[in-house]
Amino acid sequence: MKKGINLSDLKQRRYLLLVLYVPVYLIGFFIIEHLVPETADYWSSRCFLDDWIPFNEWFVIPYYFWYPLLFIVGIWLMVKDVPNFKLYMYSIIIGFSVSIFICLIFPNGQDLRPQVFPRDNFLTDMVKAIYAADTNTNVIPSVHAIGAIVAAFGICSTETVRSFRIKMLSVFMAALICIATCFIKQHSILDVFASLVLCGIIYIVVYVFIRRSIISPGHHRERDRVKK
Repeated sequence: MKKGINLSDLKQRRYLLLVLYVPVYLIGFFIIEHLVPETADYWSSRCFLDDWIPFNEWFVIPYYFWYPLLFIVGIWLMVKDVPNFKLYMYSIIIGFSVSIFICLIFPNGQDLRPQVFPRDNFLTDMVKAIYAADTNTNVIPSVHAIGAIVAAFGICSTETVRSFRIKMLSVFMAALICIATCFIKQHSILDVFASLVLCGIIYIVVYVFIRRSIISPGHHRERDRVKK
């Protein structure tokens, strides 16, 4: 005989609804891209440090690694550590939403993209694909940098990852992804600095204050149950 739907199990797994923020963000992203196109009158994000950073298409590789990084961290925490999965998703929700809100009230962009690529190869084709899919507007703070840093938060905060090397690798990858956004001229270094400041605030809000109400004895029992 088939078992009916267990309402208590559904309530315990309400945290899965946090994943619904992903399509909500994508809708918001496309709306803001429409409201602030590359032809708009925007504030240009740039500083003297950008002139010292040369275009290098090799950095498109860590740039693209952002997508599987966020996915892998999310799936790992969802399966292994529900309380920290919630913190991870709260961090993404706050960071990405604040970024959209800032771009909405303060139209911005950057004019760093090369008019002509110094080389023509498969990697520059990958950069061209990024440029075509994502305009040079709505760049500060960088969502790419926010996501990478938040992923490092998720790995470093969970007890299910005990390897110090893996934790340090996550920090290194986050730093490399942030740097990559500047070397492929998708972002100004100002965008990354703004993301660092925002992520510092997110860490205090989520991993200091919100964590106190989530990481409780009851949630530890839930995490142990999920492990089994």
